[in-house]
Amino acid sequence: LDKTDLFVANNPVGVETRVRDMIQLLEVQQSNDVLLLGMWGMGGIGKTTIAKAIYNKIGRNFEARSFLANTREVWEKNGGQVSLQQKLVFDICLESTTKIQSIEAGKIMLKDRLSGKRVLLVLHDVSTLDQLNALCGSRQWFGSGSRIIITTRDMHLLRGNRVDQVYTMEEMDKK
Repeated sequence: LDKTDLFVANNPVGVETRVRDMIQLLEVQQSNDVLLLGMWGMGGIGKTTIAKAIYNKIGRNFEARSFLANTREVWEKNGGQVSLQQKLVFDICLESTTKIQSIEAGKIMLKDRLSGKRVLLVLHDVSTLDQLNALCGSRQWFGSGSRIIITTRDMHLLRGNRVDQVYTMEEMDKK
């Protein structure tokens, strides 16, 4: 299991309170259900910082974890869809030799490899339903107690995708 934390700026204003609020929404100790939490807000207001801080703070409580950064940007590159799926398999299962041939094959592999594991998955900067379907198709893909955090600028994506909670990010204070 990768225990490496992600870089987060030192003491950015307003981060700790938001991290606490979101961890409460995730009910980390209280539920064995697979929970999906959406984090919505415009670009540049701190979603990434908060998501990284949560990942660092609670990630070690999970059997495995993965932070898929810049999903929108990577997805649009040639081969990006499959590379995101491969990164997820690598992060969770530590399988570097696995080659995924297609998005559909990747979905089957993810479901097979993730279903028994309690994981923390952060899907950062998601912009389409296709991205969600390819990377976290259904709750049944994940083991009991898993948590999936989806950061996005598109509220409709969260509303239509069975998330349990939506945390609306307001602009951070500029102190």
